[in-house]
Amino acid sequence: MTENPSTPDDAQRPEGEPRFSFTDKRKVNPEDGSVRPSGDAPADGGQGPTEPVDPIDAEAATLFEQAAAESAEGGADAPADARRVAELEGRVVELTEQLKRDQAEYVNSRRRIEGAATASQEAAIAKVVTSLIPVLDDVELGRQHGDIAEGTPFHSIAQKLVEVLRSHGLTRFGEVGEEFDPTLHEALMHEQADDVDTATVSLVMQPGYKLGERVLRPARVGTKGPA
Repeated sequence: MTENPSTPDDAQRPEGEPRFSFTDKRKVNPEDGSVRPSGDAPADGGQGPTEPVDPIDAEAATLFEQAAAESAEGGADAPADARRVAELEGRVVELTEQLKRDQAEYVNSRRRIEGAATASQEAAIAKVVTSLIPVLDDVELGRQHGDIAEGTPFHSIAQKLVEVLRSHGLTRFGEVGEEFDPTLHEALMHEQADDVDTATVSLVMQPGYKLGERVLRPARVGTKGPA
């Protein structure tokens, strides 16, 4: 800020009040970002001598121009970028739903495979155990006739066979006094009796065997009950 006491408006200024004028000394034009030359430009627009431009001011002007250009370019591309983002978000949702469907299909396929494997294993065990039921019948007959005495080697072998089959889920059923069940018993003979209200097993000719809940062979029995 400098004082200029010799302006044409001195007559309108109160007596004794100094006249001030302001000079803009900013080196970068705030309107267009251009670098102003240092010092005052010649009044006649000639090629008068000028001071060299400060490198920091030149760099500031360059950055100003780049920022303005990027801002203008970004404003023009904003709608296109928004559409692209919307397309990508839609694609993400679509792929997520597809992934969920694939995972559900995988889980269902795995369950079917495991179920089929378990059923095949149970069928194989049932086939082997069923083939050994006649051996168990012979062991039972040997016990009834006293051929398999306790403490003998053959008794030990027979006991191990029963224990191994039991470990695979084999169970024996069919005892005298059980209520007759057509899903478990096969009645080969029947006699009338007034001392029972329902058909009851009175004689076991062959015991029955189950593997889990699966009946391998029904018990062959004689029954008694009302007519």
